[in-house]
Amino acid sequence: MAGQYLIIFDAGTGGGRCSIFDSNGRQIISEYREWRYTTSLSHSPYAREFDADMFYNIMADAAGTASIKAGIAPGDVVAISATSQREGCVLLDKDGLPIYAGPNMDWRAVDEAEYLAATYGDRIYEFSGHWPHAMFPACRLLWFRKNDPELYGRAHRLLMINDWIIYCLTGRCCSEPSNAGETMLFDIVEQEWNWDFIDELNLPRHLPAPIAKPGTVLGGLTPKAAERIGLLPGTPVIVGGADTQMALVGSGAIDDSASCAVSGTSTPVMAPIDYPVLDSERRTWTGCHVIPGLWVLEGNAKGTGVVYRWFRDEFFGPDVPFDSVNRLVRQIPAGCDGLLAFLGSGICQTPDMPFPIGALIGLESSYEKTCATRARIGRAVLEAIACAVEGNVRQMNEILASSRPFYMCGGGTRSGVLTEIMASIHEAPVFVNTVEEATSLGAAMIASVGVGLHSTLEDAVGAMRPELTKVDPDPKDVEVYRDVFQRWINTFQALRCL
Repeated sequence: MAGQYLIIFDAGTGGGRCSIFDSNGRQIISEYREWRYTTSLSHSPYAREFDADMFYNIMADAAGTASIKAGIAPGDVVAISATSQREGCVLLDKDGLPIYAGPNMDWRAVDEAEYLAATYGDRIYEFSGHWPHAMFPACRLLWFRKNDPELYGRAHRLLMINDWIIYCLTGRCCSEPSNAGETMLFDIVEQEWNWDFIDELNLPRHLPAPIAKPGTVLGGLTPKAAERIGLLPGTPVIVGGADTQMALVGSGAIDDSASCAVSGTSTPVMAPIDYPVLDSERRTWTGCHVIPGLWVLEGNAKGTGVVYRWFRDEFFGPDVPFDSVNRLVRQIPAGCDGLLAFLGSGICQTPDMPFPIGALIGLESSYEKTCATRARIGRAVLEAIACAVEGNVRQMNEILASSRPFYMCGGGTRSGVLTEIMASIHEAPVFVNTVEEATSLGAAMIASVGVGLHSTLEDAVGAMRPELTKVDPDPKDVEVYRDVFQRWINTFQALRCL
């Protein structure tokens, strides 16, 4: 099918991926590369950085390898786009060279976040939909001004990571609302930088890049980028967006008719809405969707995939396939005979509430006689993840004063164990997106409209998204999980006081 392929760069927290899709949404190939961050203890034990040029080269290599493996001729690629982790950013100097690159895990600016929360917290929440946190670029900019004035003085442009990839491909700087909204400097209602607040913080006005909508053809692939990747110069490059919002698109959540949990390292729970909704208790976030005219109300189950991976690594070993672990976990009955896990999954709290300490509650010495202690803990971890997701869903339903069909996508859904637990705790069907890379598929849908393969996003979703798999609750497990969920919520709240 000549001339019908879309290449998507996805810069995640744990690594970079290049996926290739055709115009029908078929994933031709996905090439993945892990990467690591550096820590500078002289700056802060919470500081994380990466080499921006190295990360781009990793992704460019993945793109070139993917094209070769798939046997796709350069002329068959009609568009390229990019998505990325939220909150991660890159600072460029006046020559367009990166002088700092940090992921969403760079939390060095704790003091600056506390200052902004105390001084401007409610105001920031009103215009940005986010309560101040060290991960947001605004806090990092204040940290650099105080602690590294030489670097701060050279900073000329702030780009989010997906913006950075687009810049590498086209030589042009832009930002788009879904990830600009994660800077704490962007007005999500006006869909523009909050220049008054930027001035009040005394940040240079040249730092924010011009705003472009996702799906915009920003330009063509530069000769340098084309040679590096192995594509044709001038290949259209489409403005992308934040990874979680792209996963919503890849799951078909393109209006206000459903909510969706994106199960990954953490599990954001998002409800597309047609106007910004703010929580009076400041528990949830509100941000921009990648679709003009829509926003997203967001809760987050915090540590989910990262906790289950820790469990696998510690109790089985990092080389043991998750399929082997899940087979054992599936044999444990619902409720784990009373065992509850609190190891990082949770429900969004008000800003003044501490996150609960970690704990395993109900672990008994008699478990050793069952030879199933590891599997029991594993199921308790998955049940905790599902309880945390459901707690966020109910919290968001309370804020919206309505309930919706519930979708799930992402790596945590692949085994089927979590989605089965989730359906029974949710007491309603869960609709699962079976596409391996829902985030990249969403970006491909947006790009396909931008380049004219599909006339509307609705057409793109209809043509490119597979049918969602319906997972029904187990009636026996529903009865068990009503008690489990209430016990888990009550204990979660009590642990905050310890």
